[in-house]
Amino acid sequence: MGDARAVTERHLGLFRNVPAARPGLCRVCHSAPAEVRFARGEPHGTAHLCTGCLRTTAGLHRHTPHVVPVSLCAWTGDDRRLYDLLTRRRTPPGGPSPATLLAATLARFHRAHLPCLTRAAGGPFTLVTTVPGVGADRPVEAFDLLPRVVQWVAALRGPHRPVLMPGGDRAAEAALARHVPDERAFHVLGRLDGERVLLLDELFAGGARVQSAASALYRAGAEEVVALVVARLTDPWADTRLADAWARPYDFGRCCLCDPAARLSPDTGWRARLG
Repeated sequence: MGDARAVTERHLGLFRNVPAARPGLCRVCHSAPAEVRFARGEPHGTAHLCTGCLRTTAGLHRHTPHVVPVSLCAWTGDDRRLYDLLTRRRTPPGGPSPATLLAATLARFHRAHLPCLTRAAGGPFTLVTTVPGVGADRPVEAFDLLPRVVQWVAALRGPHRPVLMPGGDRAAEAALARHVPDERAFHVLGRLDGERVLLLDELFAGGARVQSAASALYRAGAEEVVALVVARLTDPWADTRLADAWARPYDFGRCCLCDPAARLSPDTGWRARLG
């Protein structure tokens, strides 16, 4: 990738900050599109999950708690430009191609926040892979750009292997379309014993797609999976808890993992903020 900073700076208005997990926001997807509850069997005050993530993590072999969106996005109003670009609905006049923006965004964010992602994974990544299109949980399913985009980003190209394939299970694909997780929608090529996987996707909507892919990777032996997604689809007008994230100018130097609010420990930090 060439000058990722120059490309993203020219289009900084497309991006919106992603808040750190905190009381009232989901600790998985970092937003609150619906009621936030406590996950069953986990300590009170440490396991806030939105109803969407409760639904899309249920019944899987194992889900990833590490979903890292680069940006929030909306599907209506003036702030839908990133959504339109990612779903190939339209490219803004004078704007970058979807592939160029994806490559620049991933390159810049990965360079700035590799330490954050590595901490979440518990060590250096040994594998980078992408979620293939299987008619899953995004409003518009288009041709996959990410495998090609990854080849433009030197830091991702080396460890990249296309180990995830569509599973060919029609029932599983139909389930994903209804935002119901089903890891049978994906097939993993070979064993991944001990691998730390950086899983890339463009749009996190309901979460069934990413979590089903992550579960398939875990079932194949992956030690840890961290999902890096370009955008988290949400509704800023329906949830005032995201107002500050939308109002502040976007900053590539801060992510939902290294935001000061994310540095408090699960025990003392959450109680301090609640108390």
